[in-house]
Amino acid sequence: MSAADQVTGTLSSRAAARPLRRDTVRLALVGVALALVCGAVQLATGAWRLPLGWDETVYVSQVDPRVPDAFFSEPRARGISWLAAPAAQLTGSVPVLRAWMLLLAAAGLAIAFQPWLTLVGRRVVMTAAVLFAGLWVVQFYAGEVMPNLYVAYGAVAGAGWFLRGAADPDRRRGPLVALALSVAFTALVRPYDGGYLAVALLLAVLAVREWRLPRLAVAVLAGLAAGVLPWVIEAYARFGGLLERIKGAGDAQGGLSLHNALGMNLKTLDGPLLCRPCTSGLPNPSTSAVWWLALPLLTALGVFLASRAGRARPALLAVWCAAALGVPYLFGIGYAAPRFLIPSYALLSFVVAECAVGAVRSAKGRWRIVAAVAVTVCVALQLSSQYTIMAKRTARQQDLRADDKWLVARLADDGIRPPCTIVGDESQPQAFYGGCSSQASDRRNTTATVPGVLAAARRTPLALVQYGPQPPAYARTWPGHKVVTPRTATVWYVFLAPRPGA
Repeated sequence: MSAADQVTGTLSSRAAARPLRRDTVRLALVGVALALVCGAVQLATGAWRLPLGWDETVYVSQVDPRVPDAFFSEPRARGISWLAAPAAQLTGSVPVLRAWMLLLAAAGLAIAFQPWLTLVGRRVVMTAAVLFAGLWVVQFYAGEVMPNLYVAYGAVAGAGWFLRGAADPDRRRGPLVALALSVAFTALVRPYDGGYLAVALLLAVLAVREWRLPRLAVAVLAGLAAGVLPWVIEAYARFGGLLERIKGAGDAQGGLSLHNALGMNLKTLDGPLLCRPCTSGLPNPSTSAVWWLALPLLTALGVFLASRAGRARPALLAVWCAAALGVPYLFGIGYAAPRFLIPSYALLSFVVAECAVGAVRSAKGRWRIVAAVAVTVCVALQLSSQYTIMAKRTARQQDLRADDKWLVARLADDGIRPPCTIVGDESQPQAFYGGCSSQASDRRNTTATVPGVLAAARRTPLALVQYGPQPPAYARTWPGHKVVTPRTATVWYVFLAPRPGA
């Protein structure tokens, strides 16, 4: 090749890289917009000052120096605690922590969706980002210290870099390293989901001839091994071994076996945040149910339109990974929570975006304007309904968590102040709010034995707080009284252990 040809090739590659850089900047701006919109929604709904929920108090207590560590059960992983650590170490302010998590969520969206720009194009990626970020469950958990949104980011990035690595004729290390890091990040925040993602990608390597590249499999396996390593080390340090921790994790989730949880997940589309037991009614069909029930049809149309545009494989891989991450929660456990399906929604957002963009592109003449208006109206109605659900869910959680904080203030009047211990049905969040240690704070907390509770009562002031009026045998002589919370009218029975040394 002559020097002139080399210069021409260099200029051409630079010219081709400019649109990608512009699209990356646009995607970063979408991330900024997400932070602003989420911030506005958090302000409007009051979510920015929402006290930490049960699981959040477990994760934050591991890195907050102002409160005792909560019991950390077998299925949990410490990745999300490490993400929250900079804010939790700095201050105990909930709004500061919420703002920090919002910034992480916005950055995560931009980073995770970036590799898809060269795979499906700018319009599809931007549309997918809007559809995904507009879901109420994403808006709610963008400010929460919970792992599911970050599993979604890891899965989206992993699938994107897998496709980039498979299509790279130069066999560069960059896409492979990014693939390994994406799988590792997913496994770090939620090991089981990291395993589901890795299995899906490894099966894709076997299923598609052009993807049967050892380097792809090595990157996936290396990422999975790196991501689960802290969880495995902790299994031997705290739970007696890896098999014991896996078994305990299954027991903590009610046993991993075949269940039909489709109806349960339908009930959680507009809340509650946890359906266990699942006794809530069906959602309002004018809000959540329509888009969820239409999702299979939109997915099929999206794959069809993506195939016509020459993008069948990215669409099919997105659907395959979404199924791998969603099926265990639809058919593997006997309860439901809307956050469990966030990773599947993130991956399917690309296929639904293909449907929306493809519908506009397929229309001819004036019908294109009609199609564009119809798609815009549908998206606007969807976003409006999702905001309504977000406001409703936040208000309900505000009442529940504010009542817990009110109850803790009442316990302080009874002498339950740090250092102290709280035991009972909801002891973990109550103990966190009061700066106390907790006992029996988890279904699998084998450390919460009767001797352990009595030993804690000899060391610190201790309160037993439960729903029922009959205390366990060890507390039958303890003085008790009934408390009714002001917002939700929840009835609690409080039993106070004798003061230490009495």
